Amino acid sequence: MDNLFDYLKWMGDFPIEATGFLEADAMVFGVLSYIDMDPVFAAIDDEITLSDCLKMIERDQVKVMLSAKGEDYTGFLRLAAESRRFGELRMSDYVDVFLSDPPVQFCAVSFHDAHDRTFLVFRGTDTSLAGWREDFMISFTRTRAQTQALAYANAHVDPARKCWLIGHSKGGNEALFAAANLRDSKWDAVEHVYILDGPGLCPDVLDLSGMARVNEKATHIVPTFSIVGKLFAADLTDTRIVQSSASGFGQHNVITWGIDHGKPAYAEENDPTSLWVNSTVDGWLSDISQEDRVVLVDDLFDALAAGGAEHLDEFDEGGLAGVEKIVRRMRDSSETTHKLIRDLPRHAVKQSIQNIREKLKGEEKEPETASAEA
Repeated sequence: MDNLFDYLKWMGDFPIEATGFLEADAMVFGVLSYIDMDPVFAAIDDEITLSDCLKMIERDQVKVMLSAKGEDYTGFLRLAAESRRFGELRMSDYVDVFLSDPPVQFCAVSFHDAHDRTFLVFRGTDTSLAGWREDFMISFTRTRAQTQALAYANAHVDPARKCWLIGHSKGGNEALFAAANLRDSKWDAVEHVYILDGPGLCPDVLDLSGMARVNEKATHIVPTFSIVGKLFAADLTDTRIVQSSASGFGQHNVITWGIDHGKPAYAEENDPTSLWVNSTVDGWLSDISQEDRVVLVDDLFDALAAGGAEHLDEFDEGGLAGVEKIVRRMRDSSETTHKLIRDLPRHAVKQSIQNIREKLKGEEKEPETASAEA
């Protein structure tokens, strides 16, 4: 199976105006959004092409953090920047906001071509505990990142240009929220919305009346093993499943998604294990009040921070001592959290029994179908 690196090699010579915007282009933007461009935009006045950005990095004029362990983001950036398809796109309006208390992690950037197209790209969660805490908060409140995404879209969707909203993971949720709540005067400029394995909008918290118009212009792409993208999953007509070279939760990373002859390598169905996890979590969350969700999230992330960690990758460095602090803190958490955690295995068993029953029913129907055909 080919990948996005191959896509850049094959399609790199063709500008977007020659082929139109393709689904794999949205995936490329999803990967590029994780490159920390803060040092680049701190060194320029207004905008910069992706090609010139690469030159600044190679001349050591700026140091740019390339996110994700084990993935060749440097090579990916180089391929994109050296291509006709992406290299001459102008980047502007880079925003990167991070706060620990209250938790806010928001990043967005706009790409423009010479043919009145603008691509607003929202970054997903980084490795910070604040970013992940804010992810969990979508279950009980409108987050500050969602509010900032809407403000960004209202400011940068230009009625005189065709605009795309694109986001991966948390960024997909932000793109969805922005699209659903965008000013009516801006909506006609939106060509399409791409949600790349991003969670939907929690119906217990947000007004979903704007989803009807979004459905007409949106595509939700999830890998075969999807957990994040199934949380409060948006009921979008155009929802697709893509293959990945990774296994398990590693499939969440867009850079692992497959390509087949220049198009996403789509699959027929999700992995059964991920569907079981999704059903278990959905059933568990449906039994938890919004007030209890607040308590659970506070207890969980206070415990994770108990050892002094601020990023997920710091837990590897802390070893057993760090794990012990987390366990000790969770042991001392509220009775509400203890009960909610105890209830999770019950939901897992309940869902397993339901799956077995559905499978047995399916097997009972097969002989009837066969005899009817005979």
